[in-house]
Amino acid sequence: MALRTLQNRVYSGIILGRRIRGSIAKTRTFRIRPGNGYYDSVEGDEYQDQYAYFVPASINNVQAAPYRAQWIAAVRKWRYDLTAATKEVYNKRASKGLHMSGYNLFMREAMKGLVQMYVDRGDIAAYDKAKEDLTLDGAWNTWDLSSIVPAGAAAVFIIGHVEGGAVDWKIEFRKNGNSNEINHGGMETIRANVTRHRSSIVSCDANRVIQYKADNESWTTLNLAVRGWWT
Repeated sequence: MALRTLQNRVYSGIILGRRIRGSIAKTRTFRIRPGNGYYDSVEGDEYQDQYAYFVPASINNVQAAPYRAQWIAAVRKWRYDLTAATKEVYNKRASKGLHMSGYNLFMREAMKGLVQMYVDRGDIAAYDKAKEDLTLDGAWNTWDLSSIVPAGAAAVFIIGHVEGGAVDWKIEFRKNGNSNEINHGGMETIRANVTRHRSSIVSCDANRVIQYKADNESWTTLNLAVRGWWT
């Protein structure tokens, strides 16, 4: 195995060593990169890289939060759920011209929603919907979840805190595009002026949209949050 681009070992005119990793004074970063046969790299060789130190401005942005949660769930599934035999299947698939490990292949498919698993959203700090955000007209309305769950999500786990001045006030959920009054779930008040903590599982369409129908009532509390999702 050859180590190439040796000039990237030099910093301030000094050769730092043979295989340099890490950062210096937050000015330069060094890494060893394996060649994969692409972009003029030689598969099996290694390359010494050097580039300006930086911290991505969007490292904790809201838009990436669903994908961070899905990544964590995928790592856990590989480590704790997959058998050695299943991992070997991924290794064999990856070795057939994909220039990656079985683990990398699994993670790629998991992030595309091609691996069946549940993704816990974590310790969420606020509700996704309050009564002021919902259309309370007793008709079916849409809820776009694309900013909450990533592409490939098949169903969501919704929790709700509901309270009203009478019994049997309902909010129902169904997959966007469904029309029959059978395959839906929901939440309801079962005692007047008592907060209930309820949950419902709802299938998403390909655009991560669901439908809800909330009774046209003067709800005291109607808060909803996505607790997690399935791929």
